[in-house]
Amino acid sequence: MCPACSALYRLDAFHVFAAGLRGGKDTPVLVADHPRLFVTLTAPSFGRMHCGPGRDGSPRRCHQRGGCGRWHTVGDPAIGTAMDPGGYDYPGQVLFNAHAGALWARFTIDVRRHLAAAAGLTRAVAAVQVRVVFAKVAEFQTRGVVHLHAIVRLDGPDGPGSAPPVWATLRRLTTAIRAAATGAGITVSGSRITSARVLRWGRQLDIRRIGGRGMSDVAVAGYVAKYATKSTEAAGIDIPPLFCRTCTGRGVMHSGGRLCRSCNGTGRRPGIVLDRLTGHVRTLVDTCWRLGGQPQYAGLRRWAHQLGFHGHFASKSRGYSTTFAALRAERRTWRTLGQVERLGLPAGTPLLVVADWRYTGHPDHSRDRWSA
Repeated sequence: MCPACSALYRLDAFHVFAAGLRGGKDTPVLVADHPRLFVTLTAPSFGRMHCGPGRDGSPRRCHQRGGCGRWHTVGDPAIGTAMDPGGYDYPGQVLFNAHAGALWARFTIDVRRHLAAAAGLTRAVAAVQVRVVFAKVAEFQTRGVVHLHAIVRLDGPDGPGSAPPVWATLRRLTTAIRAAATGAGITVSGSRITSARVLRWGRQLDIRRIGGRGMSDVAVAGYVAKYATKSTEAAGIDIPPLFCRTCTGRGVMHSGGRLCRSCNGTGRRPGIVLDRLTGHVRTLVDTCWRLGGQPQYAGLRRWAHQLGFHGHFASKSRGYSTTFAALRAERRTWRTLGQVERLGLPAGTPLLVVADWRYTGHPDHSRDRWSA
């Protein structure tokens, strides 16, 4: 929400991703010689959608066969909405968003398994010889579902400073990723309002080489970092959490079963208006809320404002590169040194910085903004 903080976080994300591609920030420069791939995992189809211009901005007709056949221009509210809302699988899309993290975890396990199988090794033996590390971001598509952009790198047994074995090639890594993206799946239990299902990645899979004749490390780091500060605005939704914090969306208190006075038993925070949302997005929010009322999907109401998706939009393996905490500590040290120099004190003089905090106002929930 804060442009300055957003820009700073995005730049930190760029350094985190770039360090894992070219070194620096306490990451060995040897990682630039390791096998690296840029992978995009998409969501499956849950129904036919109205589509707009292509990625390059060129005009595109919306589904000539069985579609509306119109030429939707940029900004058309119909883009990304369901052609047949009655036949669209809204529960499936919400459950995919909610389990995207678990599906990603299954995918990473399968990548390591298929990489070991391609080399004719067991997983235990391969894990001693090579490490598969990742850095990823989640991007919301216009239809309100996430897909993931990931950097995949192979390291030696000692981490970024050691080279992977000769058998751990880009070709074998590519084969392992394709097999994992096709076969990875998780089973989600059903409830009285929706059936059980197996969630898988979509058929569209993009794998590109980083370095050499492939994409440059700067281009990849910049592309991935820009999604670190994006949320659901691409889907046309920008609302605060809907659940009542007193009863955590249940409508009743945890002890005694009494109705929550804060929300009058509805489970929703008062004052949040959804009228400005499109019909497609509104249905996704309502579906997320209805599913969250089932014991099988407990906790889903907490993420109705993100259409079921929860977790960090940017994450990485522990051994990929530096951390956001390390970058913030480095920036604090730099600012302290600059302050010591401006005060004319000897280098290394310890400073005690006292922050002056003042009360400026309280949140105005009726407008979903902070009032001063």
